[in-house]
Amino acid sequence: MQWCATCRMEAGGWSRRQVLRALGQAGLLVGLAPRVGRAFTITDEASDVEIGREADPEIIKKFGYYDGPEIQNYVAEIGRRVTTGSDIRFDYQFKVVDQTYVNAMALPGGFIYVTRGILAEMNDEAQLACVLGHEATHVNSRHGAKLLTKALGAQLATLIGVGAAAAAGSGSAASGVLMISQHLTNYMLLGYGREYEQEADEVGLRYAYRVGYDPRRMVTFLRTLRRKEILRGQAMYHALEADHPDTAIRIAKADTMASLLVSQGGPLETKSDVYKSHLEGLKYGETGDGLRLRIYTVQAGDTLASIARDQLGSADRRFEMASLNDLRDDATLAPGSRLKLAMKGDGLVPGSRLKLDVSQ
Repeated sequence: MQWCATCRMEAGGWSRRQVLRALGQAGLLVGLAPRVGRAFTITDEASDVEIGREADPEIIKKFGYYDGPEIQNYVAEIGRRVTTGSDIRFDYQFKVVDQTYVNAMALPGGFIYVTRGILAEMNDEAQLACVLGHEATHVNSRHGAKLLTKALGAQLATLIGVGAAAAAGSGSAASGVLMISQHLTNYMLLGYGREYEQEADEVGLRYAYRVGYDPRRMVTFLRTLRRKEILRGQAMYHALEADHPDTAIRIAKADTMASLLVSQGGPLETKSDVYKSHLEGLKYGETGDGLRLRIYTVQAGDTLASIARDQLGSADRRFEMASLNDLRDDATLAPGSRLKLAMKGDGLVPGSRLKLDVSQ
């Protein structure tokens, strides 16, 4: 296959942009591809950016852009901070998508997405920083380009045929685009495979640690998700399979890396209350449920049971609230700390109008 910038479509040639689009579409198929060697890639970093830019509107169209300027800005702020701890190779963009399931995703070229569902499951800024560091590692290490190279080597004729049909507007383009869309969803949800996910765990922890976050919080997050996956009997986070023995190994490796980083010393932040304050009003669960997260400030003498009784209408809902905040149902609560509550309606919980405490 050849392309040139001056060839015209009428003559059967492809422009660079059209080739890159076809390559980008081919890259969307790589989520289930075999592992690839680390050295050679068929695209360069500029092509990564082009591929990501082409795919970004489709991701937003498919998953939905979350309508919440404050949370969008906050995630982008933490993302920019984390990437200063990395060998920055791209101009990153961080976006929250309007999906309830737990996931974070990366496209080549610096396009990173988190679902509102994963934001609701997290309990501090350090966890968010580690997840964003994980996804930034996929981008910086060019995992997508490496998988794309392998995918093209195995499926070149088929994939380029689909790309050509779409570019030329032929009658077969519709089925090709449908196939690309289906594999795009798989690619974004399933992650980059075991080897690259473990690499992203380890390097992402380094990124977060370098800018002052406690990397142990990522290990806590992974363990919490794994426990919930086992209880629910379904996967929650890509490449984290609750019933797969490699999952325990992956978490153990992340734990070892986090412990090594912490042993180097230095101040570490978690910023739980600051994080939760930014979740006020976040949509929770399915849109039709009408639930939003409300942030409650713990008062002296409060227990999970008393808060559940007074705010949620039943003391039995303390179990639900404990799970949401990753606490034991008999946990002792510190006055002034903040808790997430999933509630219907737009009314604020008494005491939940918060001012950001930048000292934390």
